[in-house]
Amino acid sequence: MTDTPVTASPDRIDALVDTALGQLSGEFGAMDRPDLQQRIDAARVRVTRPSTVVCVVGEFKQGKSSLVNGLVGHDICPVDDDIATAALTLVRHGPEVSAIVRYRGDADPAAERISIDDVRSFVTDVAHDDDRPEVDRVDVLAPSPLLADGLAIVDTPGMGGLGAGHAAATLSFLPFADGLIFVSDATSELTAPELAFLERARSLCPNVVMVAPKIDLAPEWRRVVEINTDHLAQRDLDISIIPVSSALRSTAFATRNRDLNERSGYPALLHELDVKVISPAQHGAAARARSEAVSLIDTTTVSLRAEREALDDPKANEVLQRAAADATERLETLRGPGSRWQTVLGDRLADLSSEVNHRFRGAIRDTARSLDERIELLKNAEEWDEMARDLQSGVADAVTRVFVEVEDARAAIRDELADLLAADDVVGPTAQRTADVLDTSGMWRSRGIEQNESTGGKAFRTGLTGLRGAQGGVMMLGISGGFLPTAAAVFVASNPVLLGAGALFGGFQLMEDRKRRVQQRRQSARAQMRQFTDDVQFEMSNELTKIIRDVQRGLRDEFIALIGELQQSWTQAASHAEQALARGTEGTTTRRDAIDGHLSRLDAIRHGLEVSA
Repeated sequence: MTDTPVTASPDRIDALVDTALGQLSGEFGAMDRPDLQQRIDAARVRVTRPSTVVCVVGEFKQGKSSLVNGLVGHDICPVDDDIATAALTLVRHGPEVSAIVRYRGDADPAAERISIDDVRSFVTDVAHDDDRPEVDRVDVLAPSPLLADGLAIVDTPGMGGLGAGHAAATLSFLPFADGLIFVSDATSELTAPELAFLERARSLCPNVVMVAPKIDLAPEWRRVVEINTDHLAQRDLDISIIPVSSALRSTAFATRNRDLNERSGYPALLHELDVKVISPAQHGAAARARSEAVSLIDTTTVSLRAEREALDDPKANEVLQRAAADATERLETLRGPGSRWQTVLGDRLADLSSEVNHRFRGAIRDTARSLDERIELLKNAEEWDEMARDLQSGVADAVTRVFVEVEDARAAIRDELADLLAADDVVGPTAQRTADVLDTSGMWRSRGIEQNESTGGKAFRTGLTGLRGAQGGVMMLGISGGFLPTAAAVFVASNPVLLGAGALFGGFQLMEDRKRRVQQRRQSARAQMRQFTDDVQFEMSNELTKIIRDVQRGLRDEFIALIGELQQSWTQAASHAEQALARGTEGTTTRRDAIDGHLSRLDAIRHGLEVSA
C-alpha cells in the first residue's frame, strides 16, 4: 500500500510555466544558444522538483522520529523509548535506502557512507567512540514518493524545554526553511514553553503544521487536541493540529490496509503539508522561473530585432556592426573590477558588514547586561538553569537576525545593481534564499554552579559549619570565663542563655558561609555567560566575514554571467547578419525567415508566461 504521491501535476503546479519553459528550451536550442538553454532547463527542474525543506521539531520523546518514518514509509530514523535523537538527520530522496554521515570541520568537513543499520549510533545519545569526529548531521536517502519532488525532511534533536541548545539552533534556521512540523504528543496539553516556541517559530516561518502523535496510546486525545486548539487560539496562532498514530501507519503499510492508513491520520497530514508547504514552494519556484524566462526572452528579442533590421537595410548592417562593437566594448567594461556596479557592490557590502556587526554586538551586550542584572539576584542552581536557557535563546535570536538581515540586504543590493545595469539590458531573476546558519548550541559549555557533593554530604557540611560556629562562640565565652571563679565558669558553661548566644554566633558563621556560596554561584554564572558570549562573538565575526564574502562573489558571478550572455547575443547577431548578407539574397531571405520564426515563437512563449502569472 502506498499513499497518493505528492507529485508535480497540472492541478498542483503551474503547468503553463512548465510547458512554456519546455518550449523556450527548444527555441534556444534551435538558436544555437546552449548557455541560455542550460539556464532554462535548470529553471524547469526547479519548477517540477523544487527544493523544499521541512523541519520536524519538538521536545524529547514526542515521537518525531516515528513520525518521519511514517511520512517516508521506511524505518530510517532510530526509534527507542530509552534513547533520544542527538544529531540532526536530513532525509531526502534517493534510489535506494542509504546513509551518509557528515562530520564537523573547519576546513574541509569529512563525510563517509555508512550502513542504514549504523545510523542509530551516529544520531542518538548512546555512547560512542570519543575519538570519532563530532557529527554535524546524517543524510538518509530513501526512495519515497513524498521525497521524489525535492522535499527534504529535517529530523531535529529533542529540545528539552524548548528554550536552549538545539531549540535555539532550530529557530536560527527557520527563516530559511519552507515549513515546520511541530510535534507534541496527544497524551498531554501544550506547555507554556511549547506555546512560546510556537509563537517565535511562527514569526520566522509562517508555514507551520502541528502534529499530535500517539493517539493510539491516549484515550482522551480528542480532549487534548481541543484544549490545545484553544491554547493556540488564545495566542492568535492559526495552526492546524493533525492527530496521528505512527503505530497504525506502520501496521497499515505492513498489511496494506487502506482503512488503517486513513485512521492513522497520515493522509490528512500529507494533505496539510501539500497545501501549507509543498504547493507554495512549487508556486514560488514557478514565479522565479517565469521571471527568469521573461528576462531572457526580452534580451534575446532585442538582438534579434536589430539583426532583422540589418537584413532589411544593408546600411543598417553597418549600424548593427557598430552597435554590436559598442555593446561588446561597453559590456566588457562592465565585466571589469572597476565598473560602477562592482564598486557599488563592494561599498554596500562593506556598509552592511559594519552595520550588522555593530547591531549584533549591541544585541549580545544588551542580553549580557540583562542577564548580569538577574545574576545579582541568583540564589540557586535551578534559577541558573532558567537563566542559561534565556541566555542561549537571546543569543540565538541575535544570530538569526544577522542571517536574515544579510539575506534581505542581499536581495536589496541585487535589485539596486539590476537598476544600475538596466540601461544595458542586464537583468536577471531573483535568486532563492540559501542559508548556512551558525549553530551556537555547540558553544555552550554547561557547568554546575554548585560544588559537586551529595545531598548527605551537603547536609553534613552545613551542619558542621554551624557546629563549628557554635563551638567557637562557646569557646570564646569559655575563655572569658577562665578569668572567673570556678563556680562562675561552670555557670557560664551550663547557662542555656549563654549557650544560645554561642549558637547564635554559630548561626552568623553559617549565614556568612551561605553568602559566600551564593557569591561563588554568581561568579561562576558570570564566568559561563562571558565565555559563551565571547565564543559566539568570535565565531560570528568569522562567519559574518565568510557570508559577506560569499554574497559578494555570488552577486558578482551572477551579473558577470548575465553580461556575458548579453555580449554573446550581440556578437552572434552581428555575425549572423554579416554571414547572411555575404550569401546574397537567398541567404538574407533564409535568415530573415528564421528570425521571424524565432521572434514569433518567443512572443507566443512570453504571452503564455504572462497568462500563467
